[in-house]
Amino acid sequence: MGPEINADSILVLEKRIEEGLGDVIQLKGTRNSLINISTIVPPELLGQVFRWNTIPDYDFGELEKGSYNFLLVCHHWFEVASDTPELWTYWGNTLKLWSQRYRRSGTAPLDLILHAQRRMGDEDTIPFDEPLQVALRDRTTRDSIRFIHLRGRDTDLLQSVISSLTPDGEGVRDSRVESLRLEHTSLHISTFLTRYHFQRLRDLRILTNAEITSWDHLKIRAPSLTTLSLGFSRAPKNPTTSQLLAILTSYPNLQDLSLYETMIPHDGGDGSAPQVSLLCLKKVELMGNYRDVLQLLSRMECPDTLDSVHLHLSECTGEGLSELLEPYLRDRMRWDSRFQDRLGVHVLCSSGSISFSVNAFGESNIPTTLPGRTYPSILFSAVFCDKLTRDAGEKLCTDLITVTPRERVVRFTGGPSVHAMRDLLVAMPNIEDLYLMQSVISDTFLRPVADPLSNTKLLPSLRRLCLDDFTL
Repeated sequence: MGPEINADSILVLEKRIEEGLGDVIQLKGTRNSLINISTIVPPELLGQVFRWNTIPDYDFGELEKGSYNFLLVCHHWFEVASDTPELWTYWGNTLKLWSQRYRRSGTAPLDLILHAQRRMGDEDTIPFDEPLQVALRDRTTRDSIRFIHLRGRDTDLLQSVISSLTPDGEGVRDSRVESLRLEHTSLHISTFLTRYHFQRLRDLRILTNAEITSWDHLKIRAPSLTTLSLGFSRAPKNPTTSQLLAILTSYPNLQDLSLYETMIPHDGGDGSAPQVSLLCLKKVELMGNYRDVLQLLSRMECPDTLDSVHLHLSECTGEGLSELLEPYLRDRMRWDSRFQDRLGVHVLCSSGSISFSVNAFGESNIPTTLPGRTYPSILFSAVFCDKLTRDAGEKLCTDLITVTPRERVVRFTGGPSVHAMRDLLVAMPNIEDLYLMQSVISDTFLRPVADPLSNTKLLPSLRRLCLDDFTL
């Protein structure tokens, strides 16, 4: 950028600042306005630099402290920022920040994010006053809102925001909203959902105790939807299989699906309900009763290759879980040729629960996504109705591990007993990383009882061994 063209004037001002002569804030602003970057860099480029400094986490809008401090540098920078609409597409994630920024946003698409956490005695609490309500209604009328992300316990405030975003009248309007997330809050949302045709909506996540008067209201008009996550903690009744499949049928382009507890049907599959075709699906996460979850999976026509399957199962019995889960795991790994690559297996069992996962990955032994290639994973966790005996838990672990292509396993993490591990490790000769928890170490550690393998190198590919909380 070259030497400072106003170096002498800058030095004089810095000396006055150090000596405390005059208004320090005004002196600093004058000094900053003379620095090269304040005068030489084109306003368009300077505005883009400011934009990079104010990109929030778009889940719920977190920004690093001081992200807007450039407004205080000098008058020129303040003017450039004020004339850069992209800086004001995000009002902040509190009502106080909204009140400070909403007038500057102009006509740029708005990312509306609010974390309305009620705090007792908070002096910064301000009302959702008429000017803000008018600003939101104006945005609604002009259809210039891109994201709507609302979270928090201040139900009255959030309901007022939803009301401001809901058009008057009985008709249905087009909306340019691309992402809609309602989390951890109690809202009446049926009217809002049914007043719009969400042509551009790609991401819909409702994880809340919001009230919805009909499951049909979740069949919103959103042909571009690719991510759907639903969980209603206050739902009076779970949807039937037919109702849920009708919702999913509305979104044939889904790639990422998550359904939690109250969204999992309890009707045993409802024999009259057909399968739902989800041939674009890449990720699925389900949480609920193990029989209901696996029954629902059987009604979903999915691609042979899924990047991620996460199942969180409750009310399990040891034998029932094994009977239903093993065929699903076996088929999933048989259909997806990527599970013939290098694998990592994790298994951990206690008397009350079990967790199991299998990942495919590349040479680094870390599941990653490389350009042009993805590595799949299957993970499930299960909580049992009754405590399992040690033998029953060991058998369940062994059965699940046996389902995997064991000769492909290069990383193993888990806590089966040494007795259970001995024969399993013989069938996994390519292990490079071995992490064992709560192991008992002895002179026959990991050697099969029937064959001491005195002339065979044990685990010939082993590179790393970790023993956590072991007994000698």
